[in-house]
Amino acid sequence: MNISSPSHIYPTFTKPEIVGYMSVDVSRQYHSDLSQLKYLTVIPNGRIALDLNYGIEKAVKRTTDNNNEQIVLLLKFLLDKRPALPTNSFEPMFITYRRTLISVMCSAFCNKDCLHIAATLYNNNVYLCSLETPQDVQKRLSRSLQEIKFCAWGYKFEQFMLSDLPNLKPDIDKPVIENEEFSIFYRAMFGKHNLLYGAQIDGLLATTENVSGPPKMANNEENINYLKNNEFIELKTNREICNRRQEQNFKKYKLLRCWCQCYLAGLKGLLVGFRNDDGIIQRTQWFDTEELVTYCKGEWSPQTALSFLDYFLSFVNNCFHSQTNNHGPVSLQLEVNGSDIKVTKKFNGTDILPDWYLQ
Repeated sequence: MNISSPSHIYPTFTKPEIVGYMSVDVSRQYHSDLSQLKYLTVIPNGRIALDLNYGIEKAVKRTTDNNNEQIVLLLKFLLDKRPALPTNSFEPMFITYRRTLISVMCSAFCNKDCLHIAATLYNNNVYLCSLETPQDVQKRLSRSLQEIKFCAWGYKFEQFMLSDLPNLKPDIDKPVIENEEFSIFYRAMFGKHNLLYGAQIDGLLATTENVSGPPKMANNEENINYLKNNEFIELKTNREICNRRQEQNFKKYKLLRCWCQCYLAGLKGLLVGFRNDDGIIQRTQWFDTEELVTYCKGEWSPQTALSFLDYFLSFVNNCFHSQTNNHGPVSLQLEVNGSDIKVTKKFNGTDILPDWYLQ
């Protein structure tokens, strides 16, 4: 099935509402707490020198690069917090991770990388899960030592910048544990589509003295109120920009994805650490989310990204239109290549929704 490119108007997107959270430990286990929440207490000014190689040999490497988790942790959150979610959260909606939505949005500008996405209809909700393509597998298996080091540098930059509490300094001597993360779950209306999605969050913005630590005797409601009353940020590293072409690529590709990340989670902004080829951060630059659009004007437009996401979600809805009364899981594999979308196969829904969730 193929449909031509979207031509409808710019869809509306309500402010994302925080409805939940989770921490993930070294073993990739789900925890219903704020234990992995980190804080950005200082935004460096001027020239700096942060060695991203410091202690890198002690890092506990990430174990989920092959996407074997799929949306398991998201499903654990849904089972754990369903009674605490707003009662209308389980009206027909798309349930997914932010990264899947971002991939679709970026596809509107680039047809180099084909996306494979599983869409599973169950109990009148549609679960979206990104799948590895053969090209993704090949890239992962053939990564050079330098590419692996670039990834490790990104985790180390986060450790340099983020602390465990607002009144503490970052601890750069402990091993970086790449499996650990903190995520927030959001509810939003996007055009006519109801969304519930999880987003990994780098840090809470705590550069002012009035930001307190998390509630000491916290229940779920207190934790959510604490998160709602604060702002969050994204961290990235990038090779120092030396010429106009590098700046254009930085804007066209990296900052497009960063804007999507910030916009979908309502983040305050983005802190970029610019490094040399030896892994030394020499300066940082702060971008407010709203400033990214102006800074990248002419390279991409938010309207095009959001319109294509709206088109994609409508396409998926239409594919399932005749099966809305089906109570068992039904899955389709979608291929997104640039602005072209097609269904490539239908398969068993339990490939994405395991028995422990369905039961």
